[in-house]
Amino acid sequence: MKSKQEILSALAQTEDDRVLLAGLMDKEQTCVSRGYLTHSRFLDLRERALAAEAVRLMGSAGHTVFWGGYDDAERVLAVFYPEYLEEPSAREQTPLALLRAHKHPGDTLSHRDYLGALMGLQIDRAVIGDILVHDGGADVLVLEDMAEFILLHFDKAGRKRLTLSREPLASLRQAQAGETEGEGSVASPRLDAVLALVFRLSRGEAQEQIARGAVFLNHAQCLKGERTVAEGDRLTLRGMGRVRILSFGGVSRKGRIFIKFVKSC
Repeated sequence: MKSKQEILSALAQTEDDRVLLAGLMDKEQTCVSRGYLTHSRFLDLRERALAAEAVRLMGSAGHTVFWGGYDDAERVLAVFYPEYLEEPSAREQTPLALLRAHKHPGDTLSHRDYLGALMGLQIDRAVIGDILVHDGGADVLVLEDMAEFILLHFDKAGRKRLTLSREPLASLRQAQAGETEGEGSVASPRLDAVLALVFRLSRGEAQEQIARGAVFLNHAQCLKGERTVAEGDRLTLRGMGRVRILSFGGVSRKGRIFIKFVKSC
């Protein structure tokens, strides 16, 4: 188990990283010393990767869960729970609220429209989790202590009027992601080779994206192009979408491995 200063020295690359990690470790210590659930703000993929490594170095993985209101959420809270709780109970007690934005049936609104309108309320992006766009509008996950403010003030996106309601988390509607199935072949199941195929990049471009920290394997930032990708793994390339690996199939006469995948933007 590493000390707070050792973890900051090992992981923090910027002052924002130091603030994030120091706050995270303080939350963990409060949970341990006072015996109640604590949590971070919403973390993006890079922040989640930093937090996960800090949790590992603290030796706190046994009482930490990353939770954003549903399985496979992209934006999550780091939740620290005391020993008398189990992970399912910790998820249930995490102070998240689900707000549903209802739009007029004839209006067309994108994720960017909803997010832009929320940012126009002058609130911190870190209090808002995933925004799941669907036929009726969008489901927005927020921290509980911001829910009433948003309910009062979030009444339009662009020039389109909205009505808002609070809903139980169990009624969350999944986003209508544009999913496309694809297939192809790779020389090996290395991350750089698979990434190049599924996002239509050259091998060199894939390696550059990995080196700059834009690639996440199963929600963890991955900086090693030689990492092996397996069936069921999820790849995220920041700004370009997500891919789930369906299967690795047979081998061609030239020794290439066939692969099937689903991509969502």
